[in-house]
Amino acid sequence: MKILKRIFQYKRMYLLLGLPIGLLLTFLARFGSWAEDIYAKGVHAFFENTVGRLVSLLPFSVTEWLIVAAVLGAVTYLVFVIIWLCRNKSAWKHILYRTFINVLCAVSLSYFLFVITMGLAYYRKPATEYMDLSVRQYSVEELKEVTLWLAKSANTEREKLSEDENGVSVLSSDFWETSAEAQRSFNKISEKYPKIGQVSARNKPMVFSKVMSSTMTLGVYFPYTFESNINIDATPYTIPATMCHELSHVKGFMREDEANFIGFLACMLSERADFRYSGYMSAFVYALNRLANEDYAAATEVAKTVSAAVIRDDNAENKYWDQYEDTVISETTGQIYNEYLQSNNQSDGLKSYGKMLDLVIAWYQTEVKAK
Repeated sequence: MKILKRIFQYKRMYLLLGLPIGLLLTFLARFGSWAEDIYAKGVHAFFENTVGRLVSLLPFSVTEWLIVAAVLGAVTYLVFVIIWLCRNKSAWKHILYRTFINVLCAVSLSYFLFVITMGLAYYRKPATEYMDLSVRQYSVEELKEVTLWLAKSANTEREKLSEDENGVSVLSSDFWETSAEAQRSFNKISEKYPKIGQVSARNKPMVFSKVMSSTMTLGVYFPYTFESNINIDATPYTIPATMCHELSHVKGFMREDEANFIGFLACMLSERADFRYSGYMSAFVYALNRLANEDYAAATEVAKTVSAAVIRDDNAENKYWDQYEDTVISETTGQIYNEYLQSNNQSDGLKSYGKMLDLVIAWYQTEVKAK
């Protein structure tokens, strides 16, 4: 009892309970449907409509400045500890003990907040159950058919877009209007699939977008603020699909394949050609790559149908990302994120993004081909 009394002599020590509670909730989420019925429809929805709605009113990314504040705070605290040690050398054990406890409390609290604002959503029901989509094994011919449809559709929408001096497509409005259109398009999904729900948050531009690019990141959903953050330095045509993808996370659809597909679907429902083009291109890249793995000749045949304008856009995007690819930063963050996804009920890691194609094909079979 004396040991426990000594351990919990500081009130903040009770923050350490956040870690085991968070781990227990994550473990229990694997069983039953409460992660859907109680968490997704209740807890997550509450945070989205309170914290998310309030933060959304601010014209800047709260996420960005919280990260800056956290880094500066950590550095300041480290300097403080060093000065404290220098001035109280005889009490170094006590100082290091308190420092360790403080750090552990911060980690424990952060993990618990992550679990209740985002982590449990990884264990909710698959989005296909909301949309009556049946994902099955598709033949190479069916894959080729969808890939060709995506290519032709992208060609058609690309003809409607304006270009910059380099012949690369540009968006038809500024960031905030594009963000508003992403929200409008996303909310149209609920007209056909009510359980997806409407989103109240809006996308935010990141000032440090080049830093995001160095980690090969297009967008980031931050659970503590329920905020969708967008890399505005990326190739313009990728931004609408990224916006809709991140809004999917805001609604609690955390699996990357599902967020990719819901983002694609939102783009399809937009009245703007640049959104539809962004959606088609987001799926076409995955489709052509998979077709090339299955039947290279078929992929080559489809690739020949891609217009020169679409190729210019694709080359511009590849050129942009080439400067950040295979660097220490991008490789390290990629590995970390891959392990993060695998630890959160996505065994395929980064490859789970590409699994959205299975959903696109299922949707094509029922919503496009069948009609």
